[in-house]
Amino acid sequence: MNRANSVLPILTATGILGIASQSALAQTTVFSDTFGNGSTVQTTPTPPTANSTTYQWFQQGGTPATPTIALGDLHLAGRTTSSSISELQALFTTSPVTLQNVGDSLNFTIVFADTQNIFPASSASTLNIGLYNSGGSAPVTGVRLDSSGSGTGGAVGWNGYLARIGGTGGATSAIITRPPQGAGITNPNQSQDVLFNGASGSSTFNNPTGTLVANSGGQFDAGLTQGSTYTLSYSIILSAAGTLTIDDNLYDSGNNLLVSQTGSTSTSIVTSYDALAFGWRYNSTSAASSVDVSSISVTENLAAIPEPTTATLALAGFGLFLVRRFRR
Repeated sequence: MNRANSVLPILTATGILGIASQSALAQTTVFSDTFGNGSTVQTTPTPPTANSTTYQWFQQGGTPATPTIALGDLHLAGRTTSSSISELQALFTTSPVTLQNVGDSLNFTIVFADTQNIFPASSASTLNIGLYNSGGSAPVTGVRLDSSGSGTGGAVGWNGYLARIGGTGGATSAIITRPPQGAGITNPNQSQDVLFNGASGSSTFNNPTGTLVANSGGQFDAGLTQGSTYTLSYSIILSAAGTLTIDDNLYDSGNNLLVSQTGSTSTSIVTSYDALAFGWRYNSTSAASSVDVSSISVTENLAAIPEPTTATLALAGFGLFLVRRFRR
């Protein structure tokens, strides 16, 4: 028997098995909310569903005004001032998404209109977004961050990553870790912040502060146009064994890319996520600021496990091939 003729089919059959065992990425929508399916705001948290959750609204200085919610519109308003932090938090699933295989990713997309002045041109304002592992702890009912009363529970122990787009008036763009917190050093409520990393000594997390993952994307000079719609798309990818890559991209209503950030880390990486946050720091001349959010979605791209029947058929075919070669 010709050795080449016998080896080639074996290699071919082995290749079939290899193909059968390879994983393909499968995109799944974990959460999709257009605010017409029972989502609530500033109430005792209820477990999230595939299209609803409880949103909590936090602010620096003054009790946060309760957001309004209706189909296609979650209205978030900041204070009338020259500098203020505003922050939305929520759980998006009861079963955390885990990135296990190289190439797995999780994406958080929020579509919003700059209703009033959240990021003026050439200002020191910032636009912030993040994904976290909550450890099963829902956010507390929205509070004033520079005050007392919520030094434990809620988002104090959330662990994950935030991205910040900064304006040319003094803020830098960065991707930063958000580690679990101890009590707020100045005010207990500041340990509930998950987006602003020491931007205010009395209103943002700083015990401990986050670790810089990357300074990228540059400063955003143009700012946002009042009345225009934007999409913020934020992804965490298991880009290599033990390495995460975080991407943050801002698009205008025509899907033109305005800002792009990326950074990678291999230090004590977080691989499971069930919580999200979005917010801004208005920093310019005294004015009110607000947004109208039309949708929030979270999608996963995870390696799909091959169907058992596929692997079984491949093995059966290989077995029949060997029997035929043996009989010859």
